Amino acid sequence: LDQQHHLLFVVNTESAAENNGAGAYNTDCAQGTITSFLVAPDGTLTFADRVFSRGMFPNSLTVREAREEGREGREGRDSKDDGGELLYVLNAGGPQTAVCHNQPATSNVPNITGFQVDRTGRMRPLAGSTQPIDPGPASASGGPSCSSASAAGFSGLTGAPAADFACGLNPPSFARSPAEVHFTPNGHQLVVTVKGTNTIYAFRVDNGGRARDPEIAQASGALPSYFGFTFGEGGEMLVTELFGSATAIPAGGTGALSTFRLDRDGDLHAISSHVNDGGTAACWVAVEPFAGRFAYVANNLSANISSYSVANDGTVALLNSTAASGAGPNDMATVYEDGASFLYVVDAGTGTVGAFQINLVDGSLTPLVGGAGLPAGHGAQGLAAY
Repeated sequence: LDQQHHLLFVVNTESAAENNGAGAYNTDCAQGTITSFLVAPDGTLTFADRVFSRGMFPNSLTVREAREEGREGREGRDSKDDGGELLYVLNAGGPQTAVCHNQPATSNVPNITGFQVDRTGRMRPLAGSTQPIDPGPASASGGPSCSSASAAGFSGLTGAPAADFACGLNPPSFARSPAEVHFTPNGHQLVVTVKGTNTIYAFRVDNGGRARDPEIAQASGALPSYFGFTFGEGGEMLVTELFGSATAIPAGGTGALSTFRLDRDGDLHAISSHVNDGGTAACWVAVEPFAGRFAYVANNLSANISSYSVANDGTVALLNSTAASGAGPNDMATVYEDGASFLYVVDAGTGTVGAFQINLVDGSLTPLVGGAGLPAGHGAQGLAAY
């Protein structure tokens, strides 16, 4: 959703099933798309536009107001405010150069790409905004290694098939692919987490809305595998660590949360590191929206939500390893309204949305009546709320 809740954007992976009936990942060349909708005051959606995402398997979106562009200098005049939005998509599929030879080079590799969006929801690609993301690990020639043998370069991890670590795929290998993209709270930078290389990319956004060359921070060793992230009230970055301190994937009880301070040059400074939540497959994280004193992590495979306290300096401490239960919980969203804060979570296993009221004193969660009707069996993935 955009900040004013007038537009909703959705990624469409456009990719065939993962397994092709043979237990191997698909290598199709289907191009991803983005759909936009107009949002009425009562929540009704009206189709607005659908465009090529400039890549394969788009899996994350972030949006800010376009009127920030062009304020600081003449170089942004070609994309002056038209009252619309600046949208960026993360395309996680690929690289596929050898297979998708008939596509533009930038669409064959994981990337971020920007779009200008007008008030009617029409999306237009922003020239010069595409930046590649390396799913790694690198081959001897310096490029991504796209064979299943690259699993041997993933620090000897065990417990998952070699194909799960291969890049050059669409859908991408889950353990290898870029995970999420967000604007920083001030809109001046874009941040991307990449699981396979355990890296966090920070792109400066220029006055024209274009992402520039990134600063890249990498965790030591093959793990923790950075995944979902959000920003707290103090601007700190809260990042889930999908595999924690595991030496096999998946491994139980190894999910964790870390916090960082991101400076204006794109450098990351650790605040809290690898605070374990006792869950398995820590995925998405959400922050209580009123005071920002509590954070919640969805542990997909252990089917629970963990809670953390968030101090003024961005330090986090585990409050409750099981603050609530779920059924394959993944994406989450928080809302503050009429003096109360609420947490919503997609329970993908049952195709439902869990709802909780957040206790603003101690961070505990009180279950409320949720929603039903989504596809069951881990098909539902994304959630937005306001």
